[in-house]
Amino acid sequence: MTLRLLLGTVTALAFHLMFGWAWSVAGGIVAGFLGRKRGWLAGGIAVGLSWGLFLAHAFIVASAPTQRLLDIIGGLFGGIPSILVLVITVLPGVLLGIAGGALGTSINPWIAPLLSKSMLHFFPRLLDSQNSKKGS
Repeated sequence: MTLRLLLGTVTALAFHLMFGWAWSVAGGIVAGFLGRKRGWLAGGIAVGLSWGLFLAHAFIVASAPTQRLLDIIGGLFGGIPSILVLVITVLPGVLLGIAGGALGTSINPWIAPLLSKSMLHFFPRLLDSQNSKKGS
């Protein structure tokens, strides 16, 4: 589970930085694709973690302005605490990850056989190693 979370988080971070926030759903798709069960959960955690890392980066780079911004936004929304503004900020990322994870899990049965065939085409030694394991 940790490998798919790591790959999903890295994918979400990369796509977020390269193409924008809406493309971070790709991290959820990757996390969901790599697992057979609870892909929606892995996707939600991976993308939510990546959005949380962006917020942590904002606090590390400029903590006072970030805190001031959260206070202003909280004041605009009726005086909600700044910690709740953080949760509300990460929530869309989690929802995108859940949708992506569900999509990744659902396409796994179609894509995985194609990937295994192409892997054997490009790496024929994998077929030899699989046959040797079956014979022993």
